[in-house]
Amino acid sequence: MADEQPSGRIKRFLDYLETISKILGGVSIPIAGLFVTLALHQQTESNQRAQLYANIMTGREKADSDVRAQMFSRLLDRYLVTSGGATLDGFRDRVMFLDLVQANFEEYFNARPLFTRLYEQIRDQERRTLGGDRPAWGALKQQLFEIARDTTSRQVALLVRSGHLTEDIVVPMTPADNATPSQPSVSQRIALYSTRGLTGLNGLFVPAEDGWAAPPGPGADAGKDRDTGRSQEDGRKRYSIIIRVNQILESAAKVTVFLYEDVYKKKRLVPEESVAQVRPIEFEVSYFSTPYMDNTRLFGGSRFSVIYDGCIDPSVEDQVCRFPLKASAQPRAQFKVITFDEAFLSQRDRPYVDQILEKIGASKGR
Repeated sequence: MADEQPSGRIKRFLDYLETISKILGGVSIPIAGLFVTLALHQQTESNQRAQLYANIMTGREKADSDVRAQMFSRLLDRYLVTSGGATLDGFRDRVMFLDLVQANFEEYFNARPLFTRLYEQIRDQERRTLGGDRPAWGALKQQLFEIARDTTSRQVALLVRSGHLTEDIVVPMTPADNATPSQPSVSQRIALYSTRGLTGLNGLFVPAEDGWAAPPGPGADAGKDRDTGRSQEDGRKRYSIIIRVNQILESAAKVTVFLYEDVYKKKRLVPEESVAQVRPIEFEVSYFSTPYMDNTRLFGGSRFSVIYDGCIDPSVEDQVCRFPLKASAQPRAQFKVITFDEAFLSQRDRPYVDQILEKIGASKGR
């Protein structure tokens, strides 16, 4: 009897466990199915949100492109229609139309030839006018310059967020008899990179302010350049330029640019090992040149643009260059140089992929 009593207890315990397992099995299967259904529903809803957002972005860009295409066609047609008039009011209308074109299509359309041609026509009209309208033609020409300066300033303000800017570069014009290979330029070197933490630049490079570049974001590597995002370890390629001014005009300067690869050892410049990389580049930089359109590609996937800021003449009291220049004039051209990532040119005014994913994730969280 004593042996049967524990055996009965075990049997009852096993029966109890069997009953509990049947109950749990009957309840857990529907609950598990409910959770699986809920997870599939959430995933489907997230995919639908992503698809909806992609469709909205595609439709918005298509509508924006259609509006821009119609506007561009109408503005250009109207500009060409008004180009026949040689009156002051007719030229004012043409300046207004070019201002609208530049403000709305600066990232798609290089309007420099139109601005240059219009400037030449206004300049010729100013020279031919001898009466009281002459100052009005001069004011219209200055208005054209101001439109170009505003456009350039706006583009620089956007590019400098992820780039490097050097300002206040003053370069005297090189006389023709001094333009020899042994004297390639009278300007100092202009670094196309951040010089923070580097030494050995004094007296050789144009002083640069490194505060223009945007600081690294959260989680960014503090040991990287703010303007390029690449490591500052010794041996990384860094480039600088020298500008020689061959001719200064009222709206432009003809320059020669020499590109150098700067060598650093323990973050100190080694000038004797810095060598020119390519043949000198000759081009004209004017008020109507824009960084978006007029730039030069470097070897590391970045670009730089030389921006013309005007002319000064220290030999006169107000330091204003008056054209045509006199033989006694001492003209000096003013420039800015900006370096930026070439990926900006294909992504400006468009959302980045991580921004789209962030928006989708925020919608999913809500």
